[in-house]
Parts: sequence; C-alpha cells; structure tokens
Amino acid sequence: ADNWESIMYDLRNTGEKLNVDFVQSHPVFVGDIREASPEVQEIYDEMMKRSIMASAILGVKWAIMHPVDEKQRAFFDTEASIKKNREYFDSYVELAIKHGVGIAFENMVEGSRKRRFACTAQELKALVESYNDPLVGACWDFGHGNLLYPDQTFALRTLGSHLKATHVNDNRGSGDDHLFPFHGTIDWHSVMPVLKEIGYEGDFVYETHNEFNRLPDRLRDSIAKIGYDIGMYCLSLV
Repeated sequence: ADNWESIMYDLRNTGEKLNVDFVQSHPVFVGDIREASPEVQEIYDEMMKRSIMASAILGVKWAIMHPVDEKQRAFFDTEASIKKNREYFDSYVELAIKHGVGIAFENMVEGSRKRRFACTAQELKALVESYNDPLVGACWDFGHGNLLYPDQTFALRTLGSHLKATHVNDNRGSGDDHLFPFHGTIDWHSVMPVLKEIGYEGDFVYETHNEFNRLPDRLRDSIAKIGYDIGMYCLSLV
C-alpha cells in the first residue's frame, strides 16, 4: 500500500526492540510478467521496487529471486535464458546493489510435467556468474533440489562460493512439501558438512510453512520448538 515505507520502519523498530534481525526477503514473483498487460506490468514493476526498498529498510542481506524461462524463442537454451533473465532483472539488481541488498537467484522446481530454467546447479551458477558481482549469488532450495538430485552434495559443490542463501525444507521426492529437515527423504547428514566444505557463511533459513498451515494455534509453539531443535541438530553436523 502507499504507506508501505512507514510500515517497514515500524517493523524495523519493533525488530530492534526484540533483538530480531531480518536476514532474507522474497520479493514478488508471478511467473512471466512480460506476457501480462502493460497495466499489470506497471504494477508489478512498482511492487518489485517497493520490495527491494523495503528489504533495504529492514537491513536484509539477500533478496531471493525466481529466475524466469525463455520458452518462446529457445526452450532449454541456457544462453537464451540467461539473456532473458538479464533483461528481466538487471534494473532490479542495480537498484538492490545501490542500496546494499544482495540478490540471490533460487534453484527452480524440476517435476515430471514441469521443467524450468535454473533447476540445475550448473544453470544457476551460469546465471550468477553472468553478473560477476559479489552482491549477486545463489539461493539453494533443498526441497526443490530433492526433486532433481538424489544426492545434493554435487549441486552444492558446483555452486561453491556463489552460494549466499538457503531455503531449508524437506519433502519425499514427489512434491514441494516444505517440511522440517528429516521429515522427508533428504540426507541431511551428508548435506550439512558440504556447506562447511564450500565455505558457506550465510544463514540457515527455514521455509517450512506446511508444518504449521493446518495446526490449531495452541499447538504452534510446541511444533516450532521441535523445528528449532531439528535446526540446531542440523547445525551440529558441521
């Protein structure tokens, strides 16, 4: 809304009082907005700019972006997809860097009926390297990775120092379930040491909303405590 800036400053002040840091954000994403009407594109552009500026106000380190696909002219063409993403995101990346917010592109979902650019670590790395800027990196979503990689250690090593952010969640290999670690099929005992091996210095950010979506309010705190204990166990593995 038009009072978004005052809301963000109030949120920042509340966070400071509670000793809460805002380390990551997820600006708006709606698929390929360039196929929408000019009016919708104008709204999207404004909302994206507000998302980035709100991230800066809150002191966010990394804003996570979903790469887009080049499907009309060159499907499955990495160079064409990188070109389209540069056309799509360059102005937003420039705005973010100007205000000290890093942009991390996220690995996408590979499914039986869906294939998207940057599902693989190789494609994601190529997109990041096209910018050659320390404030442009990769976010690895472990749940997305589990739908493609039986062993995600290879993907993490491929990204190496480009990995700047994480979306930590689990699934059973058939859907993007967004569960706590060890509630799916990811081998966290093998994954966690590789984060240390590649020198990852970012945050261990949960994206596990499906653990809570259907819970009664009185159960949420106890389940959150379990999630915290699982997270601390994961960190103990490195």
